[in-house]
Amino acid sequence: MKENLEKINEVMSEVENKGKQILIFLLYFIGFLLGPSLFYSLVNVVYPIDDVMIANLVGNGLYAIMLFIILHRVLIGDFKKLGKDKVNNMKVMFKWWGIGLLIMMISNLIINGIVFNGSIAANEEANRELILASPFLSIFLAVFIAPFVEEITFRYGLRKIFKNVWFYAIVSGFIFGFLHAISGIESAKDMLDLLYIIPYGSLGFAFSVIYYKTDNIWVNIFVHTLHNAIVYSLLILFA
Repeated sequence: MKENLEKINEVMSEVENKGKQILIFLLYFIGFLLGPSLFYSLVNVVYPIDDVMIANLVGNGLYAIMLFIILHRVLIGDFKKLGKDKVNNMKVMFKWWGIGLLIMMISNLIINGIVFNGSIAANEEANRELILASPFLSIFLAVFIAPFVEEITFRYGLRKIFKNVWFYAIVSGFIFGFLHAISGIESAKDMLDLLYIIPYGSLGFAFSVIYYKTDNIWVNIFVHTLHNAIVYSLLILFA
């Protein structure tokens, strides 16, 4: 009887803890969706901003600062641990980034070549136009702010919910891929853009494995920053 009660208490405690972690992730998720717009709106009341890219930079930048303040102990602690296992961290990082990048490139080629007949998706075209219109602001946002915010939300925010690395990576990768793929969908004719969940999700999957195996969010922020820096630089150079 006593053993049964202890098992029930353990299960209830685990369920309660899981519920708390899910709630925490939902707060991160809602913050990711609404936080930058809220900060931009507050700034816009005092100092109106008409430029879309500057508005994105201000909103996302202030939201990133808020995240840093909230998680400063975790972030500082992880930063201090970076040098302790740097060889293993680098091996894990480049191995899984390479795997994710390879799947991303192959799936992109298949989707672009077969589904879109050599053209690019609506969201990709819109992103490229925005980037080329304000290249320096775009690079700053994509390289220094977006990786920090996205890794906190999709990797750190989900990590404690799952014990299994692959289940965690699949869920994190899917949410990450879905939000990137859906960003340019404006009508039913753009629904094929959801196929881009595969390339975006494969990268998110790889980043999730990296975080699970290194247990250091700065490794993820670094590889995500490196990835975006290379992609955006090539886009601007060869557009």
